[in-house]
Amino acid sequence: MNFEEKLKKQQFDLLWQEYCGFLDLDLPSYMEIQKRLMLEQIQMWCNCELGRRILPGLPPHTIDEFRARVPLTDYADYADVLLQKRGDMLPDDPVIWIQTTWESGKHPVKLAPYTKSMLDVYKNNVISCLVLSTSNERGKFNVGHNDKMLYGLAPLPYATGILPLILGDEMSMEFLPPVKVAEKMSFSQRNKLGFKLGFQKGIDIFFGLSSVAYYISSSFGDMISSKGASGAVHDGGHSLRFSPKMIYRYLSARYHSKKNGTPIMPKDVFRLKGFVCAGTDSSHYKRALEEFWGVRPLEIMAGTEPTCIGCESWEKNGLYLFPDACFYEFIPENEMLRNFTDPSYKPKTYLMDELVPNQNYELVISVFKGGAFMRYRVGDVYRCLG
Repeated sequence: MNFEEKLKKQQFDLLWQEYCGFLDLDLPSYMEIQKRLMLEQIQMWCNCELGRRILPGLPPHTIDEFRARVPLTDYADYADVLLQKRGDMLPDDPVIWIQTTWESGKHPVKLAPYTKSMLDVYKNNVISCLVLSTSNERGKFNVGHNDKMLYGLAPLPYATGILPLILGDEMSMEFLPPVKVAEKMSFSQRNKLGFKLGFQKGIDIFFGLSSVAYYISSSFGDMISSKGASGAVHDGGHSLRFSPKMIYRYLSARYHSKKNGTPIMPKDVFRLKGFVCAGTDSSHYKRALEEFWGVRPLEIMAGTEPTCIGCESWEKNGLYLFPDACFYEFIPENEMLRNFTDPSYKPKTYLMDELVPNQNYELVISVFKGGAFMRYRVGDVYRCLG
């Protein structure tokens, strides 16, 4: 059964354990998953041409040997293979190639291959994010049949465009605007139509980049200022009629706005069940987004190379990294800075069970499930909270 079928059968405890059980792992159990999947991935690398190029000689027998022999890598170590989409050189067959910009690189974009197994893990972890975004306590969540999602993310070939593709097999999530329509529209057009559809149908979940979500939210008053009270909107060939419930909320919000001299905010009109935000700048926007929408956003960690690798719990006060997406190593800040000063210096890395609270670390990933990247420096720095 998929997610929606289990939901209809009210198998809530089973769904929570399946998608949020990782939060209950102790460190030994977490590391056991990490090391088991890493050993599987090492074998896949040793059996492919890309892996043998980065790791020449006899295959390593242990993870410690792998870490000692494989250098830390960046995109330049993979560019000639990945930019030509040389799937025959990779650990497993890619089913989709994801794109992002390559800042300061020799090519305008970076490409990353995703295997079927990677997409399966990605799907499960994104569902975990959705479940936890609607949760305020352990075991309780509010994802429903045919929820409406305001979708503030970029379409394919960017990594965020995978989300509608993979969720379709699990649940009847309705995206506002529909993905096929959004792909043909500019950023501004997508935002306006998304909100207008929200006025017609309501919005249950908002999923977006934090900076984009802030821009959309802060522009809300301007976007609705011309709607009036008739309940009808005409925009670029789209004729939408508001539901009576949404007309009432809007008129009530406008009345109180004029009475109190305050702007209309999204929370005055919409009742979100969940809010998911992504981006390394999320901490700068979360408080304002909570004020705009009346719901504290759930922050996630995702990227083109690492996929979706982490999210907050129902407490929404710090990221937990999924144990089944990547193998994680961490470079202490002092080691990172020494390496920046002296590029010939090889910084030390530590594993999850070796971290010290209240210290900053640079993240290094090795992608599981046939991924291409090994001991890859993502470029992100995290602070260990505990």
